Amino acid sequence: MKPDGKRRLFLVGAADEPDALMRVLNVVTVLQARVRRLEAEPADDGLSIRLEIDDPGEQRAEALARRLEACPAVRRLAFGWQSGLAPLTMSPN
Repeated sequence: MKPDGKRRLFLVGAADEPDALMRVLNVVTVLQARVRRLEAEPADDGLSIRLEIDDPGEQRAEALARRLEACPAVRRLAFGWQSGLAPLTMSPN
């Protein structure tokens, strides 16, 4: 898949376990999602993970979300378009 600049954002709340980040990244790797940005930091209730990936299309994004939700380390998940990262179409003046 050729990247077109559009990205999806996945916000993951994970358990406070030593291998939680690796378990989440394993899911992403198995589904061959191309990570463009990754942030992880401790949160009050575990680990907060922010993943930006190249837009794989609606079906693959939903498949990734389902697999992440099934991951034992994941407690909550939200995903959607990364605001401002999708290319803008400029209208000619």
